[in-house]
Amino acid sequence: MLYFQNLQSQMTEFEASAEPLQDWLNSTEVRVQESSARLHDLPAKKKELSKLQVL
Repeated sequence: MLYFQNLQSQMTEFEASAEPLQDWLNSTEVRVQESSARLHDLPAKKKELSKLQVL
């Protein structure tokens, strides 16, 4: 029983530590989708790509 309690504790800690990463991934996805939706020509897309690569 103690083994499962330890696993549950580790899982809770992992989820808490992964939450900031998940938030960052979600916000990055939104920014990428918003920026690519308004770009219509290749030079503008290349410029935006280089800007997003530093995120």
